Amino acid sequence: MKLKCLLLFLSFLLPVSVLSAEERKEPFTLNGKPVPDVVAIVNGAPLLSRVLERDLFAFRFRARQTGKEIKPADEITIARELVKAAAGQELIAQKAKSLGIRIGEEQINRQLKNVEDQFPSHSGFLTALAFQHMSIEALKEKIHRTLLEDELMRREIAPKAGVSDENVEKYYNDNKARFTEPVLYRASHIHIATIKSTGNAKDEASRKKAARLTTMINEEAEEKINSILKRVKAGEDFADLAKRFSEDDASKEKGGQLGGLHPDSMLPEIAEELVKLKEGGTSGIIKSQFGFHILKLDEIIPSQLIPLPETKTDIMNLLLKMKTRHLFKAYLADLEKKAEIQILF
Repeated sequence: MKLKCLLLFLSFLLPVSVLSAEERKEPFTLNGKPVPDVVAIVNGAPLLSRVLERDLFAFRFRARQTGKEIKPADEITIARELVKAAAGQELIAQKAKSLGIRIGEEQINRQLKNVEDQFPSHSGFLTALAFQHMSIEALKEKIHRTLLEDELMRREIAPKAGVSDENVEKYYNDNKARFTEPVLYRASHIHIATIKSTGNAKDEASRKKAARLTTMINEEAEEKINSILKRVKAGEDFADLAKRFSEDDASKEKGGQLGGLHPDSMLPEIAEELVKLKEGGTSGIIKSQFGFHILKLDEIIPSQLIPLPETKTDIMNLLLKMKTRHLFKAYLADLEKKAEIQILF
């Protein structure tokens, strides 16, 4: 759950540059005011400003990625929310430890490797860490807290997140559009490829020669597809013609069969003609960016509702996740009510 989010924690920072030394030495301020070394105390445990600085930097970066810019006047409000979130994480870690939950070094190192493996090199991984104002030890601590939270949820929350058959059936009936398969068109085609002139020749004579060759090849392709269409219209077996003449290697040995297709997954010009056909019917010549096509509509597979038994497990897993998140939110709120939390800025 949370661990998957952590594995994406640094992955979006692949194309980064390292901060300058001058930038790294700047004191941490909010709207021009210096931030104390300890920004909050949670049941006696201090939350350090470097954690807030890192979280705020990540928040700013994500905001810029979505085209938003944080105004200096909003910094304190945002920082307070980030500290509240960090305090919640500290409460979760404290609760997990009080229940005797322990995370081994081997588990932490395994997840650390999973994060690093998302980068092309060790140096790229270190660059992303530096950009994020984070050391390897700080990342290991973040992994540690995430694993503590996952285990706490597994022990304390998951057993209470029961989902009944009635819950599953209600979700299914309320969301039938999600479980309805669209109309599919089982089709075959014969494809004759054309080429495009690259226009990369250095001199005019070479470019003209390339254009002539392109025209000649494409005219031959058009003659070929016209002759095949005549044979299709004369009643020759479509699958046999596809095996003999089609230039689509992926389908020719199967008699041109493309399988069940939805119009949205096809080239627009092909989809437009395919939906006009009746079962067993064939099209005229269709021109696309890849060349010439002749289509045969083998079967229309009507839209159908997936039976509940076939999707029951998926629905149950979804509802379990939703209920677990809801219960965990209430669990954390209860911890916060009983905690002593001081925010110091």
